[in-house]
Amino acid sequence: MEVRAVKPLVWNFRVAEGKEAWREVVYSARLSGVPDPLKEEEVFRMMVRNDYGSVLEHVLVKFDVKMSKGMAPEFLEHRMASHTGFSTRYLRASEGGREEGVYEVVVPWHLLGRGERDPSLRAFWRAVGGALKEYEGMLERGVPREAARYVLPFCQAVGIYHVTMNLRSLLNLLGLRLCVRSSPEFRCLASQLYFLLVEQLPLLRGLVGCRGFMLRVCPEEGVTGVRSGKPHPFYPPCPFRDPRSKIFLPTKGETAGSSFDASLALKAQEELFRRWASWEGEPSPRS
Repeated sequence: MEVRAVKPLVWNFRVAEGKEAWREVVYSARLSGVPDPLKEEEVFRMMVRNDYGSVLEHVLVKFDVKMSKGMAPEFLEHRMASHTGFSTRYLRASEGGREEGVYEVVVPWHLLGRGERDPSLRAFWRAVGGALKEYEGMLERGVPREAARYVLPFCQAVGIYHVTMNLRSLLNLLGLRLCVRSSPEFRCLASQLYFLLVEQLPLLRGLVGCRGFMLRVCPEEGVTGVRSGKPHPFYPPCPFRDPRSKIFLPTKGETAGSSFDASLALKAQEELFRRWASWEGEPSPRS
């Protein structure tokens, strides 16, 4: 039995109608009364900036995604999406990986980067290996797959789905899951989706990010460890929380900064997204 660590992954990403799909938004907006003199690109940006979401639903995005078993329910909370998934009721859990017979698992972000002798990492691999051996033993003794799967660990990368989602729902997902408060695994997936999306629809670059970046006001008001107080030891620091910074974004109860540099803010968040998408953890919590 081989067990292999893998990263959460998005692949086969495509926008229906390709890079011209944004024109569907413009067409729908014109139909609802947006005047002709406004240029097409600006119509599209206005729909996104102002969250005129109904017209964004005409653009469909499709992709495949792999995540841990424990992460899958969180992903599926984004209900405005259609999905078809890998089923451990009918397939052996080891059949979802790149090689048959290999069990793929997602190592928690907070354990990445630790040495092999780290006691928590060793405990993780010991527990995972034990659970998978019990799973194989149950199958060999004739237990049905749908019953044996109950012993599978949360970390196993069997959360595999083909997803169809409209642009409005995808932007909502990104706004929530590109926040530093999102779970590390979801930040990894959301960051991959971000770069794939702006590659397919470049007009969206500069309009998409966490909710604070998109709204220019952070809704995480008073959240200790993120927007106020000492930084949370297990969250990345919010790049927009410092009032002295040129990229400060106020919460609803704060006063906006004197000068907000949108291009600098875009650069700051994309640096974070690249690191999150790479699935690189930290060797130990920050003090």
